[in-house]
Amino acid sequence: MGLPHVIGLIFSMINASRSTPEEIALVREKRFRRLLRTAAEKSPFYRDLYRGIDIEKCRLTDLPIVDKTTMMDHFDDFVTDPCLKKDQIIRWIENKDNIGRMYRGKYIPIRTSGTTGKFAIVVYDRWALDFVQAAMIARHAHSPDINAVKFLKMILNALFVKRFKINAVFMTGGPYPAYTIAAYLPTLYKLFVDEEIHSLLEPVPKLVEKLNRSSCNQLYSYPSMLETLAREQLAGRLKLKFDQPMATIVSASEPLTKAAEKLVQKAWGMKIQDTYGSSECFLMARSCGHFAGMHVMSDLCCLEIVDHQGKPVPDGQTGDKVLVTNLFNLTQPFIRYEISDVTGYATEPCRCGLPFPTLLPVEGRTDDIFYIDRPDGGYEAVHPYLFGGAIVDLTAIREYQLIQTGRNEFTFFYVPVDPREDVENKARSVLEACMRKAGFFDRVTLKTVCVENIPRDQRSGKMRRLVSIVGAPEDLNDDFQR
Repeated sequence: MGLPHVIGLIFSMINASRSTPEEIALVREKRFRRLLRTAAEKSPFYRDLYRGIDIEKCRLTDLPIVDKTTMMDHFDDFVTDPCLKKDQIIRWIENKDNIGRMYRGKYIPIRTSGTTGKFAIVVYDRWALDFVQAAMIARHAHSPDINAVKFLKMILNALFVKRFKINAVFMTGGPYPAYTIAAYLPTLYKLFVDEEIHSLLEPVPKLVEKLNRSSCNQLYSYPSMLETLAREQLAGRLKLKFDQPMATIVSASEPLTKAAEKLVQKAWGMKIQDTYGSSECFLMARSCGHFAGMHVMSDLCCLEIVDHQGKPVPDGQTGDKVLVTNLFNLTQPFIRYEISDVTGYATEPCRCGLPFPTLLPVEGRTDDIFYIDRPDGGYEAVHPYLFGGAIVDLTAIREYQLIQTGRNEFTFFYVPVDPREDVENKARSVLEACMRKAGFFDRVTLKTVCVENIPRDQRSGKMRRLVSIVGAPEDLNDDFQR
């Protein structure tokens, strides 16, 4: 495990990218059977669920579907290590002193933000996380002629000449998925990778100041933040330059918008490499060097596109759900696990020639960026994750939705766990602290409303936690042009 394991996986994944679909299918089958054997042998939940099923011969579609509620209700039996207990993990996560540490010395626990109304606990071990970090390198949007020899030369150059410089702008300070990938790099990575992780909780001017002091090979962030940084670059406040080799801008965690694509292209003359993943399976699809669509990493996971009844949807059509099977997490097996994302398989193959199928655009899971008035004119972009990270810690609240109801007005709707408990003052205090930290508390009005339930999105079934109903200002582009 660690760096040697990651390097071995990188080269095997590069070779897989040059294989045939039939060869990929053999790799997938081998990993699938290993996953089923491990689940049936070590997970009491799956042992009972698969009773009467021949796991050596069954098809994926022969297996029952599992959802988040079922997984969390049976968490202690769902995992394959009896030492992993849900209540203990939650208490460990809530202790901020444990940030950056490994649970029981070998596990990386993640708590999701609960966009579908309920949070989940996902546990990876170092071995499984190595697969994710190897895929991020091996499935980079580099030129089609890349091979293992050329890649080795780049690694040696980074080791002995100049290290790769990675800048990441994510929600930090907690067990958040994207931050976890960046924060738990193998120790020996530091020999050839120089990484800076910046927090979304910082005001944009401070982020700009830090990035202006840094060189960069790769920039990772959410599409909404990439759009914000591109506007800063176009306005001349940000002066970020990208160095070769492997100069890349990568988006994660949110669907990539046309606005973000256009502004990034205008600001740096580069396209964004889009990614699709979830806490249950960090990297499910990633765009290639042609940037036309995202390829499913079918040697690392199985994605089934289904309707509301769980029936397969034909290629070329979007479904109502995605069933994901993570082929490399043996600690917490996710097999035909339901995710309420809206996407589908494309019918036309990508001209890049990769042996992986291509997805239609992923819909849903987009939190709106907030734009508020600047005192000196123009607009200030406020990333919704400024609030999301703090609200996660409000354990007395079951569900919530923060809506920008006016240019400088926010309304916080919440459902308390115990209706008899007054949590309004605590919620207001948390939100006001976020606004003060970002420097705009005196410019906005905050309302809080206790409700019985929060409505879901009619298409994706997800609860949009952070929403702007006023949208971006019509003259927003004039701000960066000035």
